Amino acid sequence: MRDFILFLILSIILIICGCMKESSVRNSIGSYESRYKDNRPLNILGIDISKMELGRYNLFEVSIFLQGSYLNPFDPQEIDVEGIFEDQYGNQYRVPGFFYQEYKRELKNDYEYLVPVGDPYFKIRFSPINIGSYKFFIKVKDKTGREVSSDKYTIYVKESEKPGYIRVSEKNWRYFKFDNGRQFLPIGANICWATSKGTYDYDVWLPKCAENGGNYFRVWLGPSWATFALERESVKEYDLKNAWKLDYVLNLAEKLNMYIMFCFDSYNELRYQKEGAYPYWEHTPHYEKNGGPLKEPKDFWTNNEMIKYYKNKLRYIVARYGYSTNVFAWEFWNEVDIISPTAFVIGEVKKWHEDMAKYLNSIDPWKHLITTSFAFSPGKPEIDSISGLNFVQTHIYKSNRYIDALLSLIAYKEKYRKPHLVGEFGLDAGGNDLWVDPNGYVIHNAIWTTILSGASGTAMSWWWDNHIHPNNLYFHYRALADFVKDINFLEEKFERLTNYKFNVYNREIKVIGLQGKKYILLWLYNAKEAYQYKKDIPNMDSSKFLGSIELLIKPPIKVIYYDTYRGEKIKELDLDKNVIPIIEFERDLAIKIELLGEGE
Repeated sequence: MRDFILFLILSIILIICGCMKESSVRNSIGSYESRYKDNRPLNILGIDISKMELGRYNLFEVSIFLQGSYLNPFDPQEIDVEGIFEDQYGNQYRVPGFFYQEYKRELKNDYEYLVPVGDPYFKIRFSPINIGSYKFFIKVKDKTGREVSSDKYTIYVKESEKPGYIRVSEKNWRYFKFDNGRQFLPIGANICWATSKGTYDYDVWLPKCAENGGNYFRVWLGPSWATFALERESVKEYDLKNAWKLDYVLNLAEKLNMYIMFCFDSYNELRYQKEGAYPYWEHTPHYEKNGGPLKEPKDFWTNNEMIKYYKNKLRYIVARYGYSTNVFAWEFWNEVDIISPTAFVIGEVKKWHEDMAKYLNSIDPWKHLITTSFAFSPGKPEIDSISGLNFVQTHIYKSNRYIDALLSLIAYKEKYRKPHLVGEFGLDAGGNDLWVDPNGYVIHNAIWTTILSGASGTAMSWWWDNHIHPNNLYFHYRALADFVKDINFLEEKFERLTNYKFNVYNREIKVIGLQGKKYILLWLYNAKEAYQYKKDIPNMDSSKFLGSIELLIKPPIKVIYYDTYRGEKIKELDLDKNVIPIIEFERDLAIKIELLGEGE
């Protein structure tokens, strides 16, 4: 959305879209006719059950072959497929089904092609959260009102090694945890869409991230030009090829222990071309001239037909992807505050978020986290404070003193008592980071700043495809991940470091840190060097000292000095005092202090 490359992609796609013909139409009474419509008597023709025994939190999948009377298989008012599961404790889970097409992929001339395999059919995906037995059956109802049900079946669930779904920690509201209590500290970047290679790009990008300590990324499901766009031609039916691509990437993430935030929509869709900033309204499927229900962007929040189809989309997303523990969170909007100014009516946008969060939570049996985001870095208090939104975000593009800006924003948003994720970060929203900062010092500074100042995860760089990967900047994440891997942020009860005394010679050194029950984590940086970019990766000299830092702690302590670029322990000291020597460094240095004398 932010660089010139994206502008070129958008231009090409707009030309293509202008040549495409709508393959689905309205019939004479105004109902939407999909290319997949059926007009036969309702009947379940067959059911294929993947397995009858599985591990807790694992995928249980049912393929359903049926016929029925419906115009649009993506509209539950036309054809409603549902799995009803009941565990041995009497808890019932109603899981919507979804329309599915299998594909095989091919890469030709750097372009991904998907070839259909067989005919489309319906699926149900379920993930059990309890061990023991579950009884289930399939119920189907079409637009005639006729209803049919399958036989009842029993599946058996045993314990597994999966940690469960991600929640907000009840021990420390700043951070996330899994169902089993283990912490989740998001480390990663945006990887929102691919080039023409599609999923083949993710085959390269994701393993590199995972190898270097990454465990998080974000994808976009809109606008319609995005790799995983569901509403590519219409808001009333979904692109099955793109949905399959997202299946593929989610499966790959599961193998790599990475977790995804699904962003449903972006401001571009409700922004007029005359307003600039990569607008897309005139080409979006929401617009009535393109077959959508809306005359103008501001109608999105209140138009009853749009609300119906948006809820249908949420239902489809939950049905298809909600089973996965590797879905970290649902994000309604990317930067909703920069839709057309005529459309951003705060009261309407707030009510929509309240209503949709309530609805999404009601249909999601696994209760994934929910959020939204803004271009204005401080956010919108009216929306950030909504109880149905589980964490707040910051998007920030700032070329000077961004370390101070990050610290200020993290402190400001503590008032919500929610985890705070810096969901997008960069020097410049126009895409100049790769030219200004070829070694990734900006990324480096931002991820260390956020983790060591109380944010819920790293600042998530926007420039994954044109900066992080081509310049092989993954090593920045590896060093930070190694530094924090043995720290339990939930148990430490960390507070930002405020009580300290510097004694440093002829250097403008600043410190960011967290002080907890057993550990103190410090990131020291040279304020004069931090914003200098076109320099080689610095070396460390552990034989020299440039001063000391005095802390309000009780010795004895163990002090470990880390090279924040190479991810190496430089030096280790056992001290019986609270004055810690600072070894010589050029740009920055991390120090881990273990408190040996204070116990639990």
